[in-house]
Parts: sequence; structure tokens; C-alpha cells
Amino acid sequence: MRRLLLALWIYVFPLVAPWTILAAVNASAPGVPLVRTAVPREAWRADRCTWACHNRGCRHRPKLPAALTGDRGLFGGTIRALYAVGGGLSGDRFVGYGAANILLLCVAWPGLMYGLWVVAWRQHLALRAGRQA
Repeated sequence: MRRLLLALWIYVFPLVAPWTILAAVNASAPGVPLVRTAVPREAWRADRCTWACHNRGCRHRPKLPAALTGDRGLFGGTIRALYAVGGGLSGDRFVGYGAANILLLCVAWPGLMYGLWVVAWRQHLALRAGRQA
């Protein structure tokens, strides 16, 4: 029984927990669809970022340094890289950018994090078994 619970913790929990949190957050915000068919239109607000910042660019003063958030920093480099990868995926620059976003941020990055989680737990168990021997 203990092995089964440990296997569930290592392999299943990291896959189920994010979806559970996503469902809980979406259930707490009434009127927001789980699956969007278009980018929402919202009015610009001075006190916080909205979809208007996403759609037309943000005029708020950044809270993070330009090395992270600027067009010449990490954020800008990431966007340029996604457009470059997307150019190889599709003839349409914007369709390719969307596909590159999904591949990198929804498949590759979570897959890498899941793999590292499993490796870390296996190493943890091997170290524990070595101590007990």
C-alpha cells in the first residue's frame, strides 16, 4: 500500500494537481469561460494590467528590471525566439508563433519539469535506501 501511495505521489500528483488548481480558479471566477475562442477585449485601467495591455501593449511602469521585461531583455528575446521557431513551423508568422508557444510552454517545458521531478524523487529514494542499508 505504501509503494502505491508513493507511486501516486511521484507520478500522478504532479499531473493532476495543476489541472485541479486550474479548475478551482476558473470555478471561482463566474462568467469566465474555461476555453476561450477569442482574445477578450477589456478597457485599459490605470491601477492594474488588463487584456488591453496584452492586446495593445502595456503603458504601466514595469515592476521588474528591463533585463527581464524589456524588448531587449529576456522577454523580448523569448518572443523573437518563438517567432523564429514559428517561422519554421508554418508559413504564416502568427500561426507559427502560436504553435511554437504551445509546443514550448505547454508541452516541452512542463514535460521537462515532470521529468526532473521524477528523477529527483528517484534519487531521493535511492539515497534513502542507501542510508538504511
